Amino acid sequence: MRPSIVIVYFIVLAIVGGEFRLRGKVKKRPAAHRRHRAVLPPCNFNESLVEDEWALMEAIAHSKFIFTGKVLSVRKYRSGRDARKKRSNLYTIYLRRVLKGEVGDFTIFLKQDGSESLSGSTLTVERTHARENCSPGPRARLSAIFLSDGKFDENEGGPTPKLRLLTDPVPLTLYHLDRINAAVKGKSCASLEAPRGVTRVHIGFRNM
Repeated sequence: MRPSIVIVYFIVLAIVGGEFRLRGKVKKRPAAHRRHRAVLPPCNFNESLVEDEWALMEAIAHSKFIFTGKVLSVRKYRSGRDARKKRSNLYTIYLRRVLKGEVGDFTIFLKQDGSESLSGSTLTVERTHARENCSPGPRARLSAIFLSDGKFDENEGGPTPKLRLLTDPVPLTLYHLDRINAAVKGKSCASLEAPRGVTRVHIGFRNM
């Protein structure tokens, strides 16, 4: 056998063997990682809260605090004290503006930067009974309107208490802000009378 043929034979074996080993590694790596990186679809906002006049007025009547803020972080959360409890959405908020509520009652939830203004302070809010099959919204760096009934729980991650949300955060748009501002400044739902022939339906906030 000629030396040149022998050299070509060994080169072919080296290329085929190296390609076989490379393919084996490439096949194994992504499969293990992809199983642990399941990305949940985003939760769709239920616009019935701002589109339905009765639902909006009722939500505002039950809200002790209404405020706007920028989401710094959001994650799924389950209290360590009750592992059987359904997970919540836990938001860290950069406060912008308080639309409803006594400022003095609101300060206990804030981590203030030392200035007298509440704007720019941070707080932690919890949306209980969060949906499990989608990722919480809004995402970080987006702004929203938050409605809270004023109830709170001690924050396991810090000294300031968590403020409970009454509904899912409402995306901050000019339309949503105008609707909620008008409702805050207008009549309460207790003083509104339903038109003739219309039966008022109670809106449950847990599924909003």
